[in-house]
Amino acid sequence: MMIRFAVLGAVLALAACGGSGYVQESVPVDRVFVEDERSPEKSAGKCVKCNIQVYEGHRCGLTLPCTLCHREQGARHVHEVVWTCTVDGVTTARQHICNDSRICELCRKDKRSLLGTRGCMRCYRQAPPVKIHGLTTYCGTCNQEVGANHIHGKTSYCLTCLREAGQGHKCGGSRLCMTCEKEQSPDHVHGTTKYCEQCHRDCGLDHKHGLTEWCWKCDSEVDWPHQFH
Repeated sequence: MMIRFAVLGAVLALAACGGSGYVQESVPVDRVFVEDERSPEKSAGKCVKCNIQVYEGHRCGLTLPCTLCHREQGARHVHEVVWTCTVDGVTTARQHICNDSRICELCRKDKRSLLGTRGCMRCYRQAPPVKIHGLTTYCGTCNQEVGANHIHGKTSYCLTCLREAGQGHKCGGSRLCMTCEKEQSPDHVHGTTKYCEQCHRDCGLDHKHGLTEWCWKCDSEVDWPHQFH
């Protein structure tokens, strides 16, 4: 009797396992996909159109994979090489537009040993290269390379200042105010002053070009010339 119950239990267990109908799908690690022009893929793999291995967010004809940054890059992708003095910590950097890090003289893995050292501006010792990294990333919304603090449709990357700049940007004369979402003077006080593109300086909200100027001591816009506070 005990033998019959044991055999019956084994048969029922096999029937339950076989009748569940659950089959686990086998998915390859390198999944091949066809890129959609308007909707980038959410997983990395091989792009059939471009015939290359790409990263997440790839767009045919607009981006290429950057092997250094491990992400997709657009036109005018900027890399930076950094040298740091081991004695006093002074850092020297060199930026360049890198269209393909696989063949770039500065970014190629087999060429990085040829970067050499750079003289420290403080102690004049030779500083070794310590890292190479990207300064910009691809914005799919704006279809351009952007930096930190990018605002869609309002800022673009300035290759001279190496930062995001808004409308009316003056290299070395203005900065981006994230609250105003536009370029202002370095001494800008949000809600109190604004940047005058004609005077190229900070002024009050009621500024009249050529007639008034901002006085930081009086903390107000005053008639020009202003001699007494």
